[in-house]
Amino acid sequence: MTARAKADPPQQSTTGEGDRPDYYIAAVGRALAILDAFSPQRPELALRDMAAAADVSQPSALRIGYTLVQDGFLVRNPLTKGYRLGPKAISVGMATLNSLALPEIAEPYLVDLRDRTGETVKLAIHHGTTVVFVSRVPSLTHPAGTHYIGSSLPVHASGLGRAILAHLPEETALRLIEESAEARITSRTLTKAQARKDLALVRERGYAVNDQATSLENRAVAAPLLDANGRPAGAVNLSMSVQRITMAEMERTMAPLVVETARAISAVLPPNVQGAGWS
Repeated sequence: MTARAKADPPQQSTTGEGDRPDYYIAAVGRALAILDAFSPQRPELALRDMAAAADVSQPSALRIGYTLVQDGFLVRNPLTKGYRLGPKAISVGMATLNSLALPEIAEPYLVDLRDRTGETVKLAIHHGTTVVFVSRVPSLTHPAGTHYIGSSLPVHASGLGRAILAHLPEETALRLIEESAEARITSRTLTKAQARKDLALVRERGYAVNDQATSLENRAVAAPLLDANGRPAGAVNLSMSVQRITMAEMERTMAPLVVETARAISAVLPPNVQGAGWS
């Protein structure tokens, strides 16, 4: 190999893979697309679901599924013939979470907030056009809820996402809103236009609210975590049943506690903390 060849960047593909480098292995990408299709709401996939996720025929999905089963990333349900995540996928996911510094730093503060309020506390990071939940401290008296560790939401649709967006450079925030999925999770989910207008208010008061926008059973208030460089490393929220608290009461009694917790975590974050999804 010549010196010039070593210095040259990978050439772009001209074989129908768009602007992906030639190093991209389509078969691996299809397998990962199948693994990514699982969620707390979809713990089991039929063969047709896997084919749709990977954008392949069902015979091709069957071969990919067989390989993933053999390697321990999937298991077959003998009754339904569907597929579920296997022990290897779970261990990889746990290893990823365990490598993140942010949840470890935040955990005692999240537990304290849960104990002071009696409500469920969650931590999320920004990942592309979504927010991903990386930590959850459930209420001891009202443990039921949605959005467990590993689940995600469009970045503009949740209070957590808007708390992060409001502290990104405006151009970046608006681009992410534009590129995020226009999902109507409930009848009260904010549109992209509403989310754009909300950012100024979030910056002004220091927190974002979610009034039944991602679950009709819950309200939530979220505040950003800012690293030592002032960049958003994630956000923390407190969610509670609409039966137990009004919006006005939540903002009056709970929002100050969430903001206080977020500031306490932010004060101990290093620059570019590992686990933050900012880019």
